[in-house]
Amino acid sequence: MCFKSPATTLFFGVFLLFLSIAKAQYRMPIYTDYLTDNYYVLHPAMAGAHYEGIKLRSSYRTQWLDVANAPSMQTINAHARVGDRSGVGALFFHDKNGFQSQLGFQGTYAHHINFYRSKAEVNQLSFGLSTGGSFYQHDQSSFVPTNDDLIKGTNVNSSSVYVDVGLTYNYMSFYAHLTVQNLLFTGKNINDKVQLNNPMRLLASLGKFFEIQPDWALEPSVLVDYVQYVNRPNVDINLKSHHSLRETQIWVGTSYRKGLTSTLTNNATNPYNEPFSQFSGILGIKHNKWMFSYTYTAGIGNIKINNSGFHQLTLGIDILSDAYKPTTIRGIL
Repeated sequence: MCFKSPATTLFFGVFLLFLSIAKAQYRMPIYTDYLTDNYYVLHPAMAGAHYEGIKLRSSYRTQWLDVANAPSMQTINAHARVGDRSGVGALFFHDKNGFQSQLGFQGTYAHHINFYRSKAEVNQLSFGLSTGGSFYQHDQSSFVPTNDDLIKGTNVNSSSVYVDVGLTYNYMSFYAHLTVQNLLFTGKNINDKVQLNNPMRLLASLGKFFEIQPDWALEPSVLVDYVQYVNRPNVDINLKSHHSLRETQIWVGTSYRKGLTSTLTNNATNPYNEPFSQFSGILGIKHNKWMFSYTYTAGIGNIKINNSGFHQLTLGIDILSDAYKPTTIRGIL
């Protein structure tokens, strides 16, 4: 493979440079929102990967409705194709958990190498690079003063920035992604004490659409998530069923997430080991340019805070998408 343009050469030089650097830490939590027509939230190389105009997605997630100050998160992202070989994207999120909150953003550039003969025959290799930052706040104004120097009795603030790189390959109904988060980081966490020596997070996923009938397709996929600083891999096993009704597309799906290492904990009588696991159900609809999806997630096993689940709503619109009309149900990707 030969890259002759100066812009392409520069991009790959920067890409390889960041592959040799690693410094650091916190990010937006990873849930199952990527399964709601939203792979860009995980993989920077998906920015503008398809000719669908501007893809705008927003989500709201809340957890444990019967728990005071329960965690919640709001996100909004948009990405689009720019020309034949480039894509750009941006993401903002707000994550709140009790007295601690996080506001984050990122911008993305992706470079797409097209091997197809037409836009209906997808055969594309993509490289993506994201850079972003987070602002943290810990509200200690209601805390009772102690001798602990971490309890300051005020709002404690800090910030950080990071760089991610990713690789994506799309071939007709097959796709594969590899993303490395936190290759470059600067900043401190909320108490300015903890330093992460092994900050990287590796995300690898692949999937395929199997057309059962012209208006029905099944999409199995898998995601492997390895968090280096805690040395704990997780795996998502997913299955979605896509149905096309004229201008409307409907999908239902399930996702099973399992930790591949066990957590040592204690119950009322004795200690025991158990891996983390959870189950999600997904229901979505896309009509013309609009998309809506609902996801419910519940913990499985004994290691969970309570018996209620997590609720997530995702709303999206494809702007200026009339120029691209997928010829089969595989265009849902």
